[in-house]
Amino acid sequence: MRKALSMIAIMLMSFYLGAIGFGYHVFEIRTEPEFGEGIFPSSVMYQFNFPVPDLIDGSVTELAFRLDNGLVYRDLRQDPYTGAIIARDPDRYDYPRQYTVHFDEFNLFFSQGFISTDFSSNDLLTAFVSIDGRFEMAFERLSWMTSPGETAGLFWTEDGEYRFDSSCSWVGAPELSDDRSVFQTTISIGLMFDYMRDTLTTRDGIRGGFYWRFAPEWMIMADGSAAFAVSWNEIQLSKTLFSVPRPSGMTWFSIVLDDFISHRWISGSKVPVYVQGGDLWGPDVPNAATVITNRLALTFYGPQIGSSLDSYPSLMIFWDIGFALGKVLNSSLGERIAESVGSYGIRAEFVLAGISHFFYELGCSYDPAFNEEMFVKQRFGFSVGV
Repeated sequence: MRKALSMIAIMLMSFYLGAIGFGYHVFEIRTEPEFGEGIFPSSVMYQFNFPVPDLIDGSVTELAFRLDNGLVYRDLRQDPYTGAIIARDPDRYDYPRQYTVHFDEFNLFFSQGFISTDFSSNDLLTAFVSIDGRFEMAFERLSWMTSPGETAGLFWTEDGEYRFDSSCSWVGAPELSDDRSVFQTTISIGLMFDYMRDTLTTRDGIRGGFYWRFAPEWMIMADGSAAFAVSWNEIQLSKTLFSVPRPSGMTWFSIVLDDFISHRWISGSKVPVYVQGGDLWGPDVPNAATVITNRLALTFYGPQIGSSLDSYPSLMIFWDIGFALGKVLNSSLGERIAESVGSYGIRAEFVLAGISHFFYELGCSYDPAFNEEMFVKQRFGFSVGV
């Protein structure tokens, strides 16, 4: 009943927000390569900005409502009964572990910039606070959900029984318990900094942010399926190594070196998948209390074509590395780990009119966690944003 009321509240909020008369909105369509081989859209994000005046002259004040919904694809990473990490002993879990999740997430946030700069649309410092909500519904295959009685389990056995029966504690995957649908609310605060001279095909400087997200079990409207706190810090360092400019201010060709560093510290008894680990191409970073990831990328751009609407190809060569340290979360075993993961590859992309991104990625995971075998895979898809 609580989940139904929560979803009704989101729909009503979205309806009334649409009638206020906003200054503008942000719209983005994304694809997941696992869905229709990357051809069909699988998630959409909307952002509606309230027409509020800037509280500080020369700095940006923003009050906005963001709604993100669609499908994501996941692999069961921990034993639902104990929280044991499946990658430690993959032969023991010899059944298909991939499943699909429908999600809806909303954020109502307020941000205030401080210290404007003449080389960026962002202020040097920006502080924000938001109220967040997230609904998820997991399923293995749509064709299996033919009756209400088939929505209470996941990963069926060959004889049609639930693989995880009523005795399952779901400590390793709390969002998959009961009917596999959850509604979680959180509070987020953050501070972002931006000292980056960014013209899309050239970048020089530093940007990053410090974010905190809290989800105590007593949060209003929450169903108790999450209990966590996460500190998420990231820094980007960029340097243009070579550039051949055009008279219009664009470039014929450029080479940019980027380094992206992130650190997450996570605590809690029920940590959902969407806040676990870190952003890494290929292998999953184990669900540990401390996660550090780094991407070193060399990108070749050009030529830029067009005038006010920008179009250009690019080729990125990247190297990703991640570390999972400390206590294993969502586990009753009391494990502590110190594991590394790594991958490298290329990403070819074409940006059309500044709003459409078509990409192809090919990479190798050379160091999966727990000495799993290395693997090669490819991904492709597109995104559209206005």
